[in-house]
Amino acid sequence: MPSETIPNGLHTADGRRPRVAVVDGNPANATVTSMLAEQFGCTVLKAPTGEAVLALLRREEQVDLVLIDLAIPDMDGIVAALLIRAMGKPGAMPIVPIACRRDEVFQARSRAAGFSGAVMKPYSLRELYCAMESALARVPVAAFYDA
Repeated sequence: MPSETIPNGLHTADGRRPRVAVVDGNPANATVTSMLAEQFGCTVLKAPTGEAVLALLRREEQVDLVLIDLAIPDMDGIVAALLIRAMGKPGAMPIVPIACRRDEVFQARSRAAGFSGAVMKPYSLRELYCAMESALARVPVAAFYDA
């Protein structure tokens, strides 16, 4: 099987290098996701828990995207996303979940959380890149909800 080429050159709608919060309680997974995001051209801010990402977002002026594993140790990832939304950050910051399953309950809860697509484990480089690119461009991913 040929190896995938790592795309690069992600940018925000206004042309900046994206600042991405990676939320994952598993250090190995957080490292892989962070390394890929950096190779895609992003500046990465890591948070191992829901509380840590909420603190990070209170501190940081500019975070363009949140990649959140739904199995973070201190709270449900969808609850964390709802708390992020409740912070009222301008521009409705895109949140992309990294999940293990996609069923009707997940899709309904995802709609409520206002996710910008999703990345399902195990994911390919292309899947992660495309989800991030779409979210950063603020392009709705209707197919995610209709799948």
